[in-house]
Amino acid sequence: MISGWTQRIVTLLIATSFLVACSDEVVNPPKELDDIEEKFSIESAWVEVIGDGDDGKFNSLIPAIWEDKVITADVKGLISAFDLKTGDLIWETQLKEPLSGGVTANAGLVAVGTKDAKVHVLDINDGKKLWHVDVTTEVLAKPAIDDGRLVVRTPDGRIFAYSLATQKQEWFYDRIIPNLTLRGTSAPVATSGIVISGFANGKMAAFNIRTGDLLWEQRISAPRGSSEISRIVDVDSSPVIYSNYLYAAGFNGYAIAMDLTNGRYLWREETSVTQELLVDATRVYLVETTGKIVALDRFTGEQVWSQEGLLYRKPTGAADNEDYIVVGDFEGYLHWLDKSTGEFVARTHLDRYGVAHAPIVTDEHIIATTRYGYLHVMENPIASSSEE
Repeated sequence: MISGWTQRIVTLLIATSFLVACSDEVVNPPKELDDIEEKFSIESAWVEVIGDGDDGKFNSLIPAIWEDKVITADVKGLISAFDLKTGDLIWETQLKEPLSGGVTANAGLVAVGTKDAKVHVLDINDGKKLWHVDVTTEVLAKPAIDDGRLVVRTPDGRIFAYSLATQKQEWFYDRIIPNLTLRGTSAPVATSGIVISGFANGKMAAFNIRTGDLLWEQRISAPRGSSEISRIVDVDSSPVIYSNYLYAAGFNGYAIAMDLTNGRYLWREETSVTQELLVDATRVYLVETTGKIVALDRFTGEQVWSQEGLLYRKPTGAADNEDYIVVGDFEGYLHWLDKSTGEFVARTHLDRYGVAHAPIVTDEHIIATTRYGYLHVMENPIASSSEE
């Protein structure tokens, strides 16, 4: 039997396919890349095949970094740990279950969700399977581990919290979701005793991680338009906590900054975002659904710059690389942009399969996976240049 939330997604996909089939022309062709003057070069450290990719479809199997390890997952259930510096395989575990949620690594544990409505917990040192929990639907977002608890968000509007000590469910929250939603789920963010997540009704909510009590709730997106598709207001990107403030954005809605303690707005700006946000000391960087990249002032929400060089190239969310941000695109390129101006300053091509998620930046490396199961690890060009 098909669950209600699955029916909603199928309906949306059918409707979207019909709209595309009604025209033989590409409505929004991807922008061709302009030549740029590169300020630095990007050197590959190592590349590994990490299992089966997703044939270019939806991919949320984002790797995790823990100390000197990079933990990866593929769609058929293979979990692998590699030495971040050398690329040597440390361990691998085959769960023999289709995976759909990204990898979380924290507190000496690895957690990953499956299409069969489970979350598996492994030992981060050797990959040994420790325990698992059953939830209500497939898990599309990576779980959170904090304050002795595993927190899982499912696409049917539920949040589950389990004790790491007893593996027992401590609380859950249930939210009614709209008829149509995007295929994706806002990953829960847990910090300082609070769990925060976005929902398909366009709202963001905060909970006490120990009790599940609702602390506050705010609307990020509001329905607009006359059709069901135009009124989708899903919040798929995960919130970002910086200092005492929370930053978030929704599809067909707004980017917002709010006080973490009471949920009151600092500012709100109209936009449409499904990719992850990036926040630094002065700015918030958004990748809009059109592919336009926008930098907003962190304190006022005013636009500092915008960059349209990646329009309709399906850019990923942005990663922080000191004075630059890094984004990937559907043709397998990584692009570096100047934080102050938005200008392109460097570019490298990984492979032709397309970058699956926002790059991960460490002091020494840039990590990205592509959609057919390749893990690319590059030398951090900023770290290299600072050593010279």
